[in-house]
Formats: sequence, C-alpha cells, structure tokens
Amino acid sequence: MNKKLFFCVAVFSAMLCSCAVRELALTEGEFEAPVPHNFIGVGRYLPESSTINSITLSGAYVPSATLRVRGLKNDPEDCNEEYTDCDFIKGHIDFLYRLDRFPVMASFTRLYKSRIAIAGFAAGISKYMYARFIFGMNNKNYELGMYGDLGYGFSKGAYSYKQREYSLFESLEYGESSYSDDNIGHFVTAFGGFASIYYGNFGVTYSPTLYAPWRRRDLPIKEDYEDFDTFFDFPKIVSQYVGISYWITDHWKLSYGGTFLTPVGFNDVAITANTSIGYWF
Repeated sequence: MNKKLFFCVAVFSAMLCSCAVRELALTEGEFEAPVPHNFIGVGRYLPESSTINSITLSGAYVPSATLRVRGLKNDPEDCNEEYTDCDFIKGHIDFLYRLDRFPVMASFTRLYKSRIAIAGFAAGISKYMYARFIFGMNNKNYELGMYGDLGYGFSKGAYSYKQREYSLFESLEYGESSYSDDNIGHFVTAFGGFASIYYGNFGVTYSPTLYAPWRRRDLPIKEDYEDFDTFFDFPKIVSQYVGISYWITDHWKLSYGGTFLTPVGFNDVAITANTSIGYWF
C-alpha cells in the first residue's frame, strides 16, 4: 500500500513540475543582418507575349556597419498580472543590427509578359539563399509592381538575457546570462514594390521594401530547459532604393544607386551604395 501511495505522489509531483513556466527577457542583442538587394525592375519596355531571363551580379558597399534599433522592449500585449510577472518581462532592449560590410549576390530572374502584366520569379545566393516572386505591369515608358522574398541563411548573433521559472509552489529568478554563436540559422523575408520610368537606354527606379533579416522568435539558448516563453520579436527594417540604370547593349544592363536602411521606428539610418550588372536574354 505504501508503494502505491509513493508511486501516486511521485506521478502527481512530476505532473506539477511539468507545469512550470519558464520566461526569458532579453536585455541586450547584437545580430548580423544581411543587406537586402531590392528588386529594381527590368528598366525597359518588353514586347507582348514574351519571356525574358537574366543573370545578375549585385554588390553593396556599407560605410556604416551598424543599425541601432531604439525603443525595442520585452512587452507582450497579453501580459496578465494575475498569471505572470509583467515587471520582470517588461524592459527596454539595447539592440543593434551589424550589417554586412561588402555583400555580393548572384541571382537568376525569369519574367513573362502578357499584354501589359508581368509575372515571374527569381532565386539568389550570397550569405543566404532566397526565392522571389514578382508581379507587376510593364508599359512603354514605365513599369511598376510588387515582390516578395523568402530566404534562409546563417549569421552571427550575441545577446544577454535574464530568466525566470515559476510553478504552483515556487518562483525562481536567475541572474543575467549571455549567449553567442557565429552560425545561427534563421529565415529572411521581405515584401516590397518597384517603380521605374525609362526613355531610350536610361531608366530611374525607386524600390521600397519592408525587410525582416531575422524571422525566428525562439532564441537558440543552450540550457537544460526544454522551452521558454519569450516576449521578443526581431525588428524589421525599411529599405528604400533609388538608382539609375543604363542598357549598354540589348543584353547587358548596368545599374547604380543608393539604399537607405532604417528601423521601422525611423530612429537610425544606414546608407549603402549599390551596383549591379546583368545579362538579359
């Protein structure tokens, strides 16, 4: 009888322990961010019912290596004082993105044009690989459209955090810990648009993009714990490209421009110089 009672108590205790909640609050973060390569369009009129392909090599020079994000907080919208310690969770994060200093990307693009509409896809590789879907319209002296990216890559990341664990019986808080890794896998996403006007071999393009260089919410913490409830989302970046293009021949296009990178809150800015050369066929 005592054995059965002991067994029941052990099972009940294990069930209670499994109900413990583990929370993490970020205090500092520094993450490498791949510089986006906005889609800048074709830059000339395409014949109706035609298909065009391109192989493009793009580069960007980044004079400023960091982009600081101010006002970032651990602050869940559904924080309920009855069930969790909101004072522990809330707090500003000292956060910055460290930009690639000289990123180069190779890409392949394939577009089909009906009467006016264009649609297609692209794939590229640099420090991360991505797939891009494109839709828009192409007229005699202008084009416009939108595109979306989904990619995956590996980047450096370092951050500090504090953690808390509580159950029905006890609440434990731990001091600040840190973590860093040079090879963290993460998703990269973007959604943007493009608009070009062109005359002869010259063209001018503007391309705004909402860019998410990191799309994972669960931070890679090497602890003995199974899971954490995290209250932190990686901030997005607004990327705005303005540039010109020139068709050297019927197949070769040279482009040059600048990109303004800002956090969504527009409280810091980094400027990149962009250039690309593409073979269209």
